[in-house]
Amino acid sequence: MEAKTSPNRGTPNNSPRASSLTQFRMIVVSVTCATLVSVVNNIIMPNDRLSSSGNRSHDTPQKYPKTSKKLTKDQHINTFWWPSPEEYGGILGKIHDFQNPSDCSAASAKFFVWRSKSDNENDTRGLTAWAHAASSHMLHALTDADQPEAGHRILINDDKLFPMAKGCEHGLETRECYFEPLTNCKLSDVDDYETADPKSSNIKILSKTDEEYDRNVRTLYTSDSIWFRKVKDMYSWTGLGFNSQHSTIHMTAACLAYYFRVKPWLRKEIDERLRRNIPLDLNPQRTIGVPIRRSDKCHGHALEGSASGELECPPLEEYLKKVKEFLEFDPRIENVIVTSEDKSACEEFLEILNKELPSLRVIQNIGDVQQGTGSGSKLEAYTEGSSNAQVVASALTSLHMHMRARYFVLTSKSTWTSTIAVMARVYGFASEVIVFDIGPNKNTFAHLARRGCA
Repeated sequence: MEAKTSPNRGTPNNSPRASSLTQFRMIVVSVTCATLVSVVNNIIMPNDRLSSSGNRSHDTPQKYPKTSKKLTKDQHINTFWWPSPEEYGGILGKIHDFQNPSDCSAASAKFFVWRSKSDNENDTRGLTAWAHAASSHMLHALTDADQPEAGHRILINDDKLFPMAKGCEHGLETRECYFEPLTNCKLSDVDDYETADPKSSNIKILSKTDEEYDRNVRTLYTSDSIWFRKVKDMYSWTGLGFNSQHSTIHMTAACLAYYFRVKPWLRKEIDERLRRNIPLDLNPQRTIGVPIRRSDKCHGHALEGSASGELECPPLEEYLKKVKEFLEFDPRIENVIVTSEDKSACEEFLEILNKELPSLRVIQNIGDVQQGTGSGSKLEAYTEGSSNAQVVASALTSLHMHMRARYFVLTSKSTWTSTIAVMARVYGFASEVIVFDIGPNKNTFAHLARRGCA
């Protein structure tokens, strides 16, 4: 479908409707805590950053230059942009500092090794399911499981097969095929449980996610479960405290942003796709994002090798209904970004939009593989002629595209769409992000996607 330019749909500022819309906007902003998003522009600059405790010399914070994040972002409306520790400092900078010590062999260095499942080749988790697991393990490591006074740990993943990296042409078939390492430390820096003395006090392998352990252990290994320990004290390790600038959503978004730092080759690929897909005149404040998650997410699907369905997928008419409600709320809306891993659902919704709302400019992820599943173990099996790398590049391009929207219609039960909402609220191009959740189900992160305040 070709992009269509919308006419000027304005409402006079002195009209009764404009007045009611203004009041409605004020109510929505206060309810959704959307004002937290604007705080990103003031998120702890380098001179506000606190140094780590004196007994961890390798944690010395780096000095980051002050930059205008809004200006930097605005220059990348149709090119690659992602938050960096150098640009943002604050929580993201703290994570980077703690994960990249100057001396990984220091006596004070402690590690948390993220192990793969024993049958990792058949691990069906998708991109954002992996990212949320990493985020939770990261908080476990940084707080040493709610005991930050004992020092922090450095999270490092093992070097087993990463299912989505099968056939990697850019390195090993690990997570690092696509993403920057979680740390500058190497597996050779940790205590290897396979070669160490079984009675060694330096190693502990967790048998379950919430098992207690001696905080003096140098190398701690996760269980091989896909689950993770929930940390209660997310903030004290930073020295920044809990306030409007450092909330749960900001901590979650910073961990996800750190995880999703892509390799140069993938950055180049995403950049080329964004240049092809995003119009230079796109105004994020006047854009709706509709990330449709269906296929294997829906109950009753028959996709072999995918995760079992976990959502009563709403009909596409529900997406259309909420798009229309957004248009009533803000008549200045010009664009709608539509993406989906489900090709048939995407095409059907585009037909509905073209018929019902022909004045909207529709923006698509041109060249999207649309592999028909969000599961990661057999991506290459679903679309003939497509590689895992093309699937990952397509998916991450969709995520980046939605960072350029203000209004969202989604199902928050999906970690994919809830991640889009969380990242858009904290690092997106628009301010005062508003989300319509049309899914009847929810997960751990759904409340952040819905409200953005915790």
